[in-house]
Amino acid sequence: MLSMRTFRTCYLCHCLKMITSKNMSVAINELNVVPEHLSNLAKQLNVKDSTLSKVISNHQEKLKFYTESRWLVLFEYLTQYDFKASELLEMIDSNPDILSINRQNLQKCMIAWTNFRFDDKKLRQLIISQPSFLLLDDKLILSRIPKLLSYVGNKQNRLLELLSYSPNILFDNWKSVESKLDYILLNMELGPTQFVTTSAMSSTLFDLKCRHNFLVKLGMYKPRDPKASPNIITGNPSLKKIIETSDKQFAIKVAGITAEEFFVFKKIFKKQLDEENDDDSDEDEYYSDDN
Repeated sequence: MLSMRTFRTCYLCHCLKMITSKNMSVAINELNVVPEHLSNLAKQLNVKDSTLSKVISNHQEKLKFYTESRWLVLFEYLTQYDFKASELLEMIDSNPDILSINRQNLQKCMIAWTNFRFDDKKLRQLIISQPSFLLLDDKLILSRIPKLLSYVGNKQNRLLELLSYSPNILFDNWKSVESKLDYILLNMELGPTQFVTTSAMSSTLFDLKCRHNFLVKLGMYKPRDPKASPNIITGNPSLKKIIETSDKQFAIKVAGITAEEFFVFKKIFKKQLDEENDDDSDEDEYYSDDN
């Protein structure tokens, strides 16, 4: 039988845990029993107690700042767009910050996304994989999506693919994004189907320029026939091979030379761009953003 002192200590500890757990900071106690209020929340969200507890345990430091009402708002609103409760929990586990969105901003964001009439299922899958898209300002979405569509032949499914491979293009400075798109389309002469399913837009403009120019100098990347369609595959190395490799892999497996030779070229090329004062050559360059 517990002494009165021990009992009081245990009771105070229990009370403290219950207080902090109101903000989702304690998901499960030392006996692996889910607190009653979390069990009730799980029922309201239509998810398993254990699954909810696991997510909260994974992000206690962040989730302790969000009350139960934040969870309810997110779930109640997004289920109207056919998001499953399990998918919403997966999104929170991936990016807990989406709980910071109030209902008004969430509504504005979803209205902006649906304004472009993307395929419902594909848009939902994109947001599930990239929950940070819910954090975007609706004005930025309405401004940037049309610009990006113009680069992929106004094909909505192509744009969704591009966003899934390079979600950063919705967050990066537009001038930086535009410079990379222009280089891929105009200098490398590639069509949308050849870059939307690569992570090229997540790389730097310097890397795109450097590797492309290196292959050109080696005679391994040749200009396209002006009469040919931009979507026709040429004998040039694919953009995926060019950009989705380390410097060493690119040098040896794509360019067919030693890594040292490419490293020397890279230094010279960087110096050359710096001397030309090319604003796009430095990945740390800052631009004035016009969305």
